[in-house]
Amino acid sequence: MALNKKSLLNRVLVGAVIFIVMIGMVLLDIFLPNYVKDEGKWSNFVSGRAINSLLIAVLILLSVVEMRRALGRERIPDCFSWLLWLYGFGLMPVYVLFGFVGIMFFSLIVFIVSVITALFRNRVDSLIYIAFMLVYPGLFMATLLYLNRSATTHIYAQNSPMFQYLERDIWVYINYILGKYQTSREAFLLPLNAISLALVFAVSTFTDTFAFFVGSLFGKHKLCPEISPNKTVEGAVGGLFGGALGSFLIFVLFDWAKIFGPQFGLTFEGLGLSTIYVVLDYVMIGLLGSVATQIGDLLASMIKRFCGIKDYSRILGEHGGIIDRLDGIMLNSVFVSFVFMFIL
Repeated sequence: MALNKKSLLNRVLVGAVIFIVMIGMVLLDIFLPNYVKDEGKWSNFVSGRAINSLLIAVLILLSVVEMRRALGRERIPDCFSWLLWLYGFGLMPVYVLFGFVGIMFFSLIVFIVSVITALFRNRVDSLIYIAFMLVYPGLFMATLLYLNRSATTHIYAQNSPMFQYLERDIWVYINYILGKYQTSREAFLLPLNAISLALVFAVSTFTDTFAFFVGSLFGKHKLCPEISPNKTVEGAVGGLFGGALGSFLIFVLFDWAKIFGPQFGLTFEGLGLSTIYVVLDYVMIGLLGSVATQIGDLLASMIKRFCGIKDYSRILGEHGGIIDRLDGIMLNSVFVSFVFMFIL
C-alpha cells in the first residue's frame, strides 16, 4: 500500500533525523575525546563515548520494551515484568563497572532468577521467550556498547605512538575508586570507537539503501517470500554492493584522506597492523557485514510474523520502532565486534 504525502514526508524527516544522529555519534567520539595528557589527567570528565553509551543504553531499554510488547503477556506474564525492567535499566551500569563480560554474566543472572520465578509461578513455558529476549535484542545491541568503548587488549608503553591517544574518562574514575586503576584494561581505551561505529552505521545504511533501490528497479526473484515477500535476490546482491561501498567510504575518510587524524584509522602505525590485515578487515566488514545486516532484517521480519504484528512500535512513526530501524545494525554490530575483538 502506497504511502500518502504526509506519511512519506514523516518517513523522510524521521529518516533524516536518524541519519544525523548516527553521524553525530561518530563525531562525538572524534571531537570529544579524553586523551592521556597533562601527566595522566583527563581533559574532560565526560567524553563522547560516555554520551554515546548513555544513548545506546536508552535504545536497548526501548528495544527490550518493544520485544516484550511483541511477544505479549500470554507468552511472558506480568510476574516477569520486574526482571525485564531490571535488565533494561541494569545493562548500562553493569557495563560501566565490568565491561561486556559483565553484561554476559548479568544476563545469566537475570535468566537464573527467571527460572526461579518460573518454578514458583509454574510458567516454565515463558523461559524460552525470556532467554530469547536476553540475547535479542539485549546482547545483540549491547555489542554497540562494546564498540563504543573499544578497550585495548594490553597496556601500551609510554613510548608507543599510540600511548598519547589512549583515552580516560568517567569509567577510569570509577575504576580508580574500585582500586583497579593500574591493572584494568577498561582504564585504557583506544580511539577506535569512532571508526567501529562508522563501519556499522555505514555498511548497514548503504546495504539497506542499495537493497531497496536495486530490488525495486530490477527485482524479479523472491529471496524469502514466506518471511518478507518484497525482498528479492537482486536486491540482496545490490545490498552486498552497498555494504562494500559503505566500507570503502569509511576507508577513504578514516585511512586514505585521514580527515579526522591518523589515530582514528586502522592504518595508524601505533596499532602495528599489516596492510593485509587492514584490507582483510575492510573487505570482511563490507561484504560479511552486509550479509549480517540482511539476515538481521529477515530475523526481525520473521519474529513480527510469528507475533502477528506489523511494527514493533510506532515510536518512529512510519519507520516503526527501534528494533524496526536497528534490526540490521544489531546483527552487523555483533559481526563487527567479533572483528574488533579477535582480529584487530
